[in-house]
Amino acid sequence: DQVLPEDAVPGITDVLYRFHDAIADLQRRFLRVIAEGIGCHETFFDDMVADGPTLTRAIRYPPMGDLPDEGHVWAGAHGDIDLITALPRATAPGLQVRVDDEWVDAVAPEGQVIINTGIMLERVTNGTIPSGWHRVVAAPGYEGERYSVVQFAHPRPWTILNPVASCCTPETPQRYSAISAA
Repeated sequence: DQVLPEDAVPGITDVLYRFHDAIADLQRRFLRVIAEGIGCHETFFDDMVADGPTLTRAIRYPPMGDLPDEGHVWAGAHGDIDLITALPRATAPGLQVRVDDEWVDAVAPEGQVIINTGIMLERVTNGTIPSGWHRVVAAPGYEGERYSVVQFAHPRPWTILNPVASCCTPETPQRYSAISAA
């Protein structure tokens, strides 16, 4: 069960549940696009994520005070373990994604989200859709804090993650063995 600070912030429970449901719906719709793109039926991911352990996480990156000229790394380079992650616009820049061996700033347009691909999706697609490597950095001279909310779409723990046949060809043989999402 969720533990929410309703007594401290009246109305927060409704706001957070509406946010969670809206982002989960967006993630389901995005996964349907991916499913069709890899040659599966649009509902391929529906059962995987139905009642899955979707996690919404609020993150505070504290102010760093006097930063050195090169800035500060709040979160080192990593790929998320899930299928996809939704990242609505944060309160300050800092998210960077790895593109062709370079770090590129990524800022969600106002009222929009960034969708990042995860390690489980890479496994299911046999690497056709790689995990989106990213990090969070404070720009040189930035002294403020940063808040963001992310939502991770995980399949149910008993889901078997196995590369789909359409992503395995003689040119791209199967790279991953079957494994449970747990």
